[in-house]
Amino acid sequence: MKKIISLISLSLISTIMFSFIAVEKTSSQADTIQDYELMLGEFDLKDLKATKNKTWFSTIYNEFTPDPEVVKTIQSELQTDEFNISIYMGTWCKDSRREFPHLIKLLEQADFDLQDLKIVGVARDKVVPKASEEERKQLNITNVPTIIVYDKDGQELNRFVEFAQETLEKDLLKIISGADYKHVYDF
Repeated sequence: MKKIISLISLSLISTIMFSFIAVEKTSSQADTIQDYELMLGEFDLKDLKATKNKTWFSTIYNEFTPDPEVVKTIQSELQTDEFNISIYMGTWCKDSRREFPHLIKLLEQADFDLQDLKIVGVARDKVVPKASEEERKQLNITNVPTIIVYDKDGQELNRFVEFAQETLEKDLLKIISGADYKHVYDF
């Protein structure tokens, strides 16, 4: 009888241990599957959509509906002045993957010429590829996404960093209209 109880106990313990090992293995495999392709340096929207990044981009883009009244006001502001916008983002970064598709949809609806949009991918160290040390210091990219709005003379007006104070569209409107705006890390 003791042998039967020992065998059942050993069998039960083995089954439980195997279950834990199987769950751990599945969990670690899921952690290593990338649903993005790392893109570094300057690229355009067409380049991004030609990679597996298209999946997350399209999903977030299609789910987003910008405030139509704010979009209309942004559109008016864009007609009164010339702007260039640069976005520093990481295809690996959840915040970038949320805000970048929103920005594209917002700019398209506001009739912004995407030729005036510069997209730059950075790695987790947030070092801007192909930029000199002085350019990196001047850009001061510490969090992504960082969206920098420039006037027609190339002077930085302001920047949106990582996430919105209110909403992306309201924050962007404040920046391009020259209203008082501080990004979340500007105390």
